[in-house]
Amino acid sequence: MKQQIQGLYARRAGWWRTPAVIVSAAWLTACAGLGDVAPAPQVLDVGAAEAQAPARLPARAALAVPAVEAAPLLRSQGVIWREKGSLEPQAYASYQWASPPSELFEQRLRERLSIEGPVTAGNTGAMPELRVTLERFEQVFDPAAGASGAPISTGDIALRAVLTDARGQVADQLRVALSVPAASADAPGGARALRSAVDAVAQSIAEWLSQQPALRTGATAGR
Repeated sequence: MKQQIQGLYARRAGWWRTPAVIVSAAWLTACAGLGDVAPAPQVLDVGAAEAQAPARLPARAALAVPAVEAAPLLRSQGVIWREKGSLEPQAYASYQWASPPSELFEQRLRERLSIEGPVTAGNTGAMPELRVTLERFEQVFDPAAGASGAPISTGDIALRAVLTDARGQVADQLRVALSVPAASADAPGGARALRSAVDAVAQSIAEWLSQQPALRTGATAGR
C-alpha cells in the first residue's frame, strides 16, 4: 500500500512538474526570439548631380518653388517597385530612401533651377511660382523583356508642373514622364536609374522654364 501511495504521489508530482518544464521552455524560446532583431534597411539616395554639367540656359527671374506635392506612397521612405502593367505597387523590405522621393526630387530640382536664377521655397506673392506634383517614382520590372530570360527594369518618373505668374494666374503647364533603363534588376540598380531620370527631368523643366515670358529677366518687376 505504501508503495502504491508513493507511486501515486510520484505520478502527481510529475504532472505538476511537466507544465513547469513546458512553461520554462516556452519562456526561454520567447526570450531568444526577442534577440532576433531584423537588420536595418539599407539606405539608398539619388546622390549628387551627375558630373557632366547641364547645358547653360539664359538667365531667369527669381522663382518660387514650394514643396513638391506627391501621393502618400511617395511621401514615405519606401523604395517602390512594380511589374510592368501591374496596378499593385510594392515596397522593398530591405531598402529605404534617405528621404521621401518627393523631398529628394524637390532638392535636386531647386539645385538645378538655381543655375539660371534665384530659387526660393516661399513666395511673398510678388514672384512667379512653380508647383510640381510627383506622380511616379519607382522601379518597373518587365519579366518578359530580358533576352537571357532574366527580368530587366527601369527607373520611372512621372510628374506635372504648373507655372503661375506674379499675379497668381496660370502661365503654362507641363507633364513629364521618363523611363531610364537600370543596369541591374535590383534596388541599387533602380536607384541609379532614378538618379539619371531625376537629372534628365530637372533639365527638361529648366529648358521649359527658359521659354516662359513670365520668367524673363525684368518681367516680374515690370508688372
